[in-house]
Amino acid sequence: MRRRLIFLRAAAVVALPFLTLKAQSSMVMLTLPASARAAGGGDAAAFATDASALFYGGQRLPRERSVTASAGTWIGDAQLATLAYAQPIAWQRRAQSVLALGVQSLDYGSVDEIVPDPLTGGTRGTATGNRVSGNELALTAGVRQQTGRMRVGFALTYMRQQIADLSASALTLSAANGITARGWDADLSIEHAANASRNPSRRSLTIPSTWRGSVASPAWRVGGARWRGVAEYRRVNSGGSTSLLAVEGAFATAAGWNLATRVAGLAYSEESARAPWSAGGSAARGRWSLDYAYQGFGALGAVHRLGFTWHSRDPRSPSR
Repeated sequence: MRRRLIFLRAAAVVALPFLTLKAQSSMVMLTLPASARAAGGGDAAAFATDASALFYGGQRLPRERSVTASAGTWIGDAQLATLAYAQPIAWQRRAQSVLALGVQSLDYGSVDEIVPDPLTGGTRGTATGNRVSGNELALTAGVRQQTGRMRVGFALTYMRQQIADLSASALTLSAANGITARGWDADLSIEHAANASRNPSRRSLTIPSTWRGSVASPAWRVGGARWRGVAEYRRVNSGGSTSLLAVEGAFATAAGWNLATRVAGLAYSEESARAPWSAGGSAARGRWSLDYAYQGFGALGAVHRLGFTWHSRDPRSPSR
């Protein structure tokens, strides 16, 4: 019982930032932006056009070999990082397949281990001098298949959560499909569908699966730049829904740089510490691209995300 009290006290402190954001389940990482590009545009999947598309169902994986990595802060001392690799595995006249592998990591940080004092009802305690830490890790494999204007993606993810010396794991499935018509892209996906799994602090765990639907416009040239808009609606089974409108503008410089900026306005169905907007940008030259994203969290501060992508050749839109 003493060990259980120590764990519950430490786990509550480690998970405090996520409880503040109304995350009612563990495996919090599954609800966080998996792409620096997408994060700048409200975490809209349409902006994840590099190898990180793997984490959004896979239907937008690029048609060239590519590597994407990102890292950044989250609320409190948490650190979030992702790495994905995409490789074409079959080229046919009318069908194109891409295989991708990826890893996501969320480090909660650590807190002092405390033995609660029963005389205070557990509200106070004595520090043992030890530290308790927590983290989440996800390994994902996925595939994208495109025939004509239709594209589909599937991804299988193994998740593991560790808090102190206790752990939980789960296996999830993501499926997505999309179509391109006259330059317009429409996508629908279910991400991280799974049954209940064991959890360190509870008998069962609800995996935060996400339903996502979006429409992206063609790129229109206005004022020397190419602009496109994105509308998306997504619902997390344990975290309410989010609606967003986003715009991305891109232009090329005389020095050979391709620059882009993204901004999104968001509306939440439940009270949230997240700001109702996010912004980001990219700078690309040759086979390399650098991405940045920002979102505020009120009194909790702000989160920043950096990412980079390498393509085997000049990147092409995955849906055209």
